[in-house]
Amino acid sequence: MLRGGVVESLPGRGPQARGRLSELEVTVDLFHDSTRSAQSPMWRVLAVGPVRFERPLEARVGGWQGWIDPWMQLGETLMVPAGVGPEFTVHSEHTTSLDHPLVTSLRHQGPSLGPGALHVRRDLMRAEVRFRARAEDNRGLFGYLQAMREISEMPSPRPSTSEFSRLRRQGASPERG
Repeated sequence: MLRGGVVESLPGRGPQARGRLSELEVTVDLFHDSTRSAQSPMWRVLAVGPVRFERPLEARVGGWQGWIDPWMQLGETLMVPAGVGPEFTVHSEHTTSLDHPLVTSLRHQGPSLGPGALHVRRDLMRAEVRFRARAEDNRGLFGYLQAMREISEMPSPRPSTSEFSRLRRQGASPERG
């Protein structure tokens, strides 16, 4: 899935893959955390690139125990019932609805999602997904990567009227930023 990908083994860290996924620069590494034995080892994914969400959100899928950003547990929680895929929760600083693009992207992955977490904020996404010894059992990793790609490819939201006013005062256009 990663264009121009390279796989390397870093001393003290283990295997790592880097490459491009659409407009995202992605790093995937295998991580073991002795304090999280129920979830270790796990895949950790860092994707840097276009993410057009103004506020951070974190989704925890399939009963995932850990937090990528522990501050998110203080926010609003949306329960997303199981459908084609597993049940999950979305945590954010503001009220989120079932038609939010993050929810939609995760639902599109359906049964390919497994236990894990996805944290999304402006220009950055992180995921944690349970590692399985057999390669074919790691399809959850690819489900999260596909959700990240879909989120990154979403069009920019149209600026609000107040945003237009602010940009006009600064002498910029919304298209140029």
